[in-house]
Amino acid sequence: MTLEQLAKRAGLATETVAAYTQAGLLPCKDPAQLFSDQDLYWLDMVDCFVENGSSADELKDLMAICEK
Repeated sequence: MTLEQLAKRAGLATETVAAYTQAGLLPCKDPAQLFSDQDLYWLDMVDCFVENGSSADELKDLMAICEK
């Protein structure tokens, strides 16, 4: 799915999804590429963590652990 489709499915602005992607917080690291359902799963989780006060750096550490 495209960036716009992913953002719509997640209920987020495309700019937010692009920022999370460029920060390396989703499995897909390039917002110009197609996204998968796995990216949607991560997007939901990342957004929840951010809304509850986690920083991008904290989430990058989590991504590194979970991608192993």
